[in-house]
Amino acid sequence: MVSASAAPFSARHPLVVQALRYLIVGGLGTGVNALIYLVLRTWIDAVPANLVALVLSTIASTEANRRFTFGGAAVRHWRSYVQSGGTVLFYAFYSSTVLLILAALVDNPGPTLEASCVATASLLGGTARFLVMRYWVFGGEETVPEPVRSDGPRALQT
Repeated sequence: MVSASAAPFSARHPLVVQALRYLIVGGLGTGVNALIYLVLRTWIDAVPANLVALVLSTIASTEANRRFTFGGAAVRHWRSYVQSGGTVLFYAFYSSTVLLILAALVDNPGPTLEASCVATASLLGGTARFLVMRYWVFGGEETVPEPVRSDGPRALQT
């Protein structure tokens, strides 16, 4: 008989694995957002550059999370659209407010400081986004797989 402790870590702790994968995608998404922002910032003002970078990085990170974090979970298209739209709206207001407050507190903040402040602020909203994605957008039995049990000799013991 195979004990529960012999099961792979990912089967025993799917939430931990998903959270770690989400952190990886989130870190990369934040980096992509900052890079797009810094490139656009050479041509346009802070808030419009932030909004364009936000839309592009949200689309990319949502798909990356679907494939990597949630194992290619079936897409509930309307939920994905609502989540992506909600994410863009939340971060648009949130990060634009961060940029406006920064501009009020610091004379001529550079694009690097602006991008750093937006990236730091985005860490706060990331947890809520993970929970929405996990339980609502990609939620269901396939999100948290249960160990396969049978009456045969390979049954898992709990």
